[in-house]
Amino acid sequence: MKLRYDCIPCLFDRAKFECDLAFGERNEEVKKRALRELLEFLLEHYEAPPSLVGTQRERIIQKFSRKDAFSKIKEESYRTALEILPTAVEFYETCEDKLEALIRIAAAANSMEYGVKDHRFDNETFKREFHSVLSEKLNSNLTEIKKAFRRYDKILYLTDNAGEIVFDVFVANAFEKLGKRVVLSPKSAPVLNDATADELRRFEAELRRMSLSIPEVVPSGACIGVCLEEAEEAFLRIFWDASFLIFAKGMGNYEALSEFDERLKGRLIYVFRAKCKPVARSVGVRRGELVAKLVV
Repeated sequence: MKLRYDCIPCLFDRAKFECDLAFGERNEEVKKRALRELLEFLLEHYEAPPSLVGTQRERIIQKFSRKDAFSKIKEESYRTALEILPTAVEFYETCEDKLEALIRIAAAANSMEYGVKDHRFDNETFKREFHSVLSEKLNSNLTEIKKAFRRYDKILYLTDNAGEIVFDVFVANAFEKLGKRVVLSPKSAPVLNDATADELRRFEAELRRMSLSIPEVVPSGACIGVCLEEAEEAFLRIFWDASFLIFAKGMGNYEALSEFDERLKGRLIYVFRAKCKPVARSVGVRRGELVAKLVV
């Protein structure tokens, strides 16, 4: 997906949001320097995928702040997810169509995102509304997805946001119980509010108390979505292995992978909430809808 006209104000709205997180109300000059550097990068890469510009935005802000601006928010997200995970478990156990239930859980959990223009999210509201979110309209080609799950015994599961990954572990464990080998792929280092492999391991004891185990983990890198030029060989071997179905969570993965998803036809599934208009238009859904689409 190429950068759209209305991606540009969103990228800068989020940059301001993150600068305020990283630097507080003070440090006006350093925030202006960060935004100017982002503007200079954008002018040179205005036809790039939004995920590439977004990754550079994160690196610029981290360069000036020397910290993970989302660390506190991510910690709260993990706690929220652990608190409401039993709702997802109950939903799964009471649904007749188990695969659809798992996809709904994965898509609904992608609501856990901060700083996206026109997408309002807070943990307390999500706790109250999560059960109803699970039953929202799912814009999908579910019949094709089910056929793909029958064809593939191995799944590369690309994760997205912190907190959300708690639900991903549950979904991945359920896939394993269905006889699938699952490789979970969080980030190798902080970028946005995405989940990292180290963060996931910090919550391993709490996940075990909820009868969940962390599957095999192979990080995808430290970029929004996937950057094949920066990904490590261990990840690339699995990514290009035609025996793996790719279960790609979140808009960042859609922005990045849709640039070459023709090469992954029949084995790439996008699962997310369409939180912004450019992504919604690109995939052919309404903004705000839950999405699960196999590339065919």
